[in-house]
Amino acid sequence: MDTLKKERAKSLDMTQGSPIRLLVLFAIPMLIGSVFQQMYNMTDTVVVGRFVSVEALAAIGATGSTTSLLMMLGQGLTNAVSVVIAQAEGAGRQERLKRCVAHAAYLVLAGGLVLGVISYLGARPFLSLLGTPANILEDAVAYVQITGGLCIGLTAYNGVSAVLRAIGDSRTPLYFLILCCLLNVGLDLVFVLALQGGVAGVATATVISQVISAALCALYMLARHPRLRPEAASFRLDRSILGEYLRIGLPMCFQSLVLGVGMFVITAVINSFGSDIVAAYTIGSKVEQLATLTFSNMAFSFSVFAGQNFGAQLYGRILDALKKGLVIIVGLSLVSSLVMLLFARPIAQLFLEDNAAAVLDGAVAMIRTEACFFWALGAIWAVNSALRGMGLVKAALVSSVVELVCKIGVSILLPLSIGSLGIWFAAPSGWVLGLIPSVFYLSRWFSRHGKEGA
Repeated sequence: MDTLKKERAKSLDMTQGSPIRLLVLFAIPMLIGSVFQQMYNMTDTVVVGRFVSVEALAAIGATGSTTSLLMMLGQGLTNAVSVVIAQAEGAGRQERLKRCVAHAAYLVLAGGLVLGVISYLGARPFLSLLGTPANILEDAVAYVQITGGLCIGLTAYNGVSAVLRAIGDSRTPLYFLILCCLLNVGLDLVFVLALQGGVAGVATATVISQVISAALCALYMLARHPRLRPEAASFRLDRSILGEYLRIGLPMCFQSLVLGVGMFVITAVINSFGSDIVAAYTIGSKVEQLATLTFSNMAFSFSVFAGQNFGAQLYGRILDALKKGLVIIVGLSLVSSLVMLLFARPIAQLFLEDNAAAVLDGAVAMIRTEACFFWALGAIWAVNSALRGMGLVKAALVSSVVELVCKIGVSILLPLSIGSLGIWFAAPSGWVLGLIPSVFYLSRWFSRHGKEGA
């Protein structure tokens, strides 16, 4: 028992102590990791935009909705892993914890293989259906086939990270994310500058760095946290655990699919405006990801916090943390909004040469429009993270459907009157209106259960 206590001390017990302090301590490594993740993501964009061509930059941008959907489907599965393991951790069920880790391996490997086959075979039909401009289609197809077809590395890394974060260890994933980022930067330069690999070279560099980092992270996890190390009996098929993973994971995957449909529609509308607007969207998306770092990790921390406290039946503690956390998250989002409104142009300029004025203007318009609604994005992330951590995935799914309908409607109708500027309002409208059902459902649930275990 003393050994178990010492091992659990390596991670954060979210059921004891100040909720905000725990959320901040848990979020800090995730924030640092996200900085490196953005460096990792932006390396492809900067290297291609600076050293290949604007067309190559647009090609990667045109794959955004496709690769994001594949990534979100994989994360739907790994988020289910995080929820189930966090609840087992909160309940102190050690044998179940080992069985959950063993079955997570089954889930992650199967999901990665299925997504890989879909990516490789579906890349060209998907991108053609979206109306990807002919001058960038081949590069776009190559990027999806390589990064998506070999996404087992990314899925495995996300699975290991989900297990570690579920027990409160957000530092170990950080170490290997940094390693992955540094590998990706170096390999990007080798494949693009030395080997002249273009878009395919960038994609190959990404996959190699993901596979290496996933393997090393898994080995380190098993060495650092022996209580997570499955025994032979842990791998014996347990239908209840698989059923729990699927009960939570499939709605999350469907939620990702719903959001993906919205992204596909928006991408098709963006593609209809030509490669300059596609490139502007690519840059705007990268800057948005950077701008939301200040509050996104605090919001996402609610999934693990809610999961552990739900497992321990401390429902009032979840509500208290959510109320206080939302104040902090909205405050941080407003600071990010101000920075983006003031400095959108010089930040976007980092991705481009001086002669791409049309691309720069489009990117700045997107950044400033979405920055005005960061408060809604932070709030919907926090509330839906809490819902998922508690296993209330159907409510989050309803929110996603509302968000989808808003995005599709705005992206199709508004550009008819104000041109490409109308596209940039699609996502913010979804954030605002998608937040309403999530808040309504969570408020009703806490009105019935909030005082239990307070």
